Order: sequence, then C-alpha cells, then structure tokens
Amino acid sequence: MVKTMINYLAFGDSLTVGFGAPEGHGFVSIYRQKVERLLNVPVHLKHAGKNGATTSELLETLESDPSLQKDVQEADLITITAGGNDLIQAAIPFFYQGDALFLKSALQTYESNYKKLLLQIEELRKGIDNPYLVALIGLYNPLPQVPDAAYWVQRFNLFLRKLEQPHVHIVQVYDAFVGQDSRYISEDAIHPNEQGYDELARQVEKAFSLHQLQQLVH
Repeated sequence: MVKTMINYLAFGDSLTVGFGAPEGHGFVSIYRQKVERLLNVPVHLKHAGKNGATTSELLETLESDPSLQKDVQEADLITITAGGNDLIQAAIPFFYQGDALFLKSALQTYESNYKKLLLQIEELRKGIDNPYLVALIGLYNPLPQVPDAAYWVQRFNLFLRKLEQPHVHIVQVYDAFVGQDSRYISEDAIHPNEQGYDELARQVEKAFSLHQLQQLVH
C-alpha cells in the first residue's frame, strides 16, 4: 500500500517554534515544504514546540502528554531541537561565577534526558511496523560572547553523535553558523533570524537521503 501523505512531528524548544523569524519562516515550515517537493506528497505537520523548554521539560511532556504520544506513534518523520536552554541556563551562573561545574552538570542532565527521550520514542513505537526517521538537531553556539561557550557547545554536540542509529540522524549545524552571527542570528543575539532558519532547514534536509525519505511513502 502506498501512503498518500507523510506525518511530520516537530518536537522541541524555541528553534522548533521558529522564534525570531516571521510566521511560517521557521526551519520546520521550510523543511516541511522541502519534503513535500522532494516526495510529491502532502506533509501533515504536528507542531510540538515550546519556547524556553529544557530537555527535562521536553522529556516530562513526552512522558505525560497522551496526544503527543499519539503523534509520536503516527509520525513518519520527527525532528527534535533540545539542549540550547539547558546550556543557556547553565552559562548564566557560569558567566558570573566562573565555575565550570554549572556547565558540566547541564551536560550530564542533557545526556541523560536525551537518551531517555529516544528510549521513550522507541517504547511508543513498539509493535508499529511503519518505518520512521528522526533528526536530532545539534547546537550552534548561541553565546559566542561567553568565553568557553564554544567548548561546551561542542561537548554537547559530541554526545549527540553517540545517539546515531540507522533511523536516527544527527544534524550538525555548528560549523554552518560559526562566524556567521551577523548573517544568521536575530536581534536578540540568541535565536536564528530568517536566514538562520533557512540554513537550519538546509542542514536538516541533508540528514536523510531521498531514498530514505521515499521508504516512508512506500
């Protein structure tokens, strides 16, 4: 049986919401259109983005929200943005007190929560035969003005690579954003602007081959 549409679940923090870009210009909307054009089928979007959400909050939502759990079970394609807020919340006390323990502990929480997020998704998909793909979107450096931030962002990203599986792909956006703050970052100096989200969508598009996406339709 050939499917006539793709279910796309976008889950995560303000990057999933598209904060900082005009309505419809976040990476989720752009990526959805790209997949529609590539596969020539409608892509039905379920949006589960929340501004300011940490990995702990996202995990809690996934564990307790039945409608999100149903979306996970029905999704063919899932993108996740998480971890930026964990990093930012730890960077503030670090910036004032200079104690790397704040960042170290944020990294540990992030690692543990991310593993649990993926396990929860796998648990929810048990017994469902349809193939699905997950893109985990790495961090760019949201705090280039904070000394040592680059080092910690890369530690976060390095961990993400360990989660790679045949159906789980890691989208590294760090390199694309380095030195491009004036082009890609909005006036709040943290979130991407329209061009930044465009670049994010381009990087996400590279995560899966056309063949992998076509498997979702057949």
